Amino acid sequence: MGSREQLATSKKTTSPQEILNFLDELFAYALSIGMTYEQYWYQDPKLINAYMKAEEMRLIRKNQELWLQGYYVYQAIGDLVPVLNPFSKEHKPRKYLDKPIPITRKEQEAVEQEKYEKMKSYMMSLVDKK
Repeated sequence: MGSREQLATSKKTTSPQEILNFLDELFAYALSIGMTYEQYWYQDPKLINAYMKAEEMRLIRKNQELWLQGYYVYQAIGDLVPVLNPFSKEHKPRKYLDKPIPITRKEQEAVEQEKYEKMKSYMMSLVDKK
């Protein structure tokens, strides 16, 4: 918010009207991120900082979700390329992902463990054949 920094760094004295204008402008923003009238005007002024941080976190999460959605679309279109390309020798779509992409650390560790177990059983089968 440019006006917030301008107000804070201003060398001149700020008139009460300027402060009211700033608070009204900030109030509209506070309402847009979920604060109530009572919270903004009557509760702890630091509460808006928590709401602003929460809004920033929501935007980051939404951006990550949209990126992931774009990745899934990209994968799906990539799997259809053989069907859409008339010069391709392969005219069947590739198999789409059979599981969601692991996002959390726990999911990633489970995938790594699964890969390890598959590799281990493959190696054991080679040893058993001899």
